[in-house]
Amino acid sequence: MRVTGHGLSIDAPQGWEARIFRREGAAPVLHVATFALREKDGDFGAAATGRMRSDDAFASLVEYRSDAMLRPGAGLFSTIGRPAVLRGHDFGSAQLQVTRGGQLGCQRFFTDVGRPFCLYAVIRPAGKRPEVLAKELSGVFATLEFGG
Repeated sequence: MRVTGHGLSIDAPQGWEARIFRREGAAPVLHVATFALREKDGDFGAAATGRMRSDDAFASLVEYRSDAMLRPGAGLFSTIGRPAVLRGHDFGSAQLQVTRGGQLGCQRFFTDVGRPFCLYAVIRPAGKRPEVLAKELSGVFATLEFGG
């Protein structure tokens, strides 16, 4: 299922859910997960990641607003282009927004189409290895498109 809004578009495979939203005065946020997402959650999915079960995956793409202090293509956002592939070894417990047993996180800051983003992903490997969950997330984010 293709989900589109606020200049972002992504394919959510069967069994996955995606939503794109924007809070008043803020830039867009995209959530995608292997489980049902709720209407209200933080930008980085603190509530969603609290409901993760074994072999679930969650990712948030948060856009930042540019200003005098935050410039696309500079500083934290100096990497141009989205991460091509996430790998199992990219994930660790030190990269989690909220530390929870069994979960591993990954953060990537970048600029694409002149817009600064943070990709934050969380996996909870059990039967599936981290490499498998990372590959599934990479496949979903390969369908991401940016529009005006």
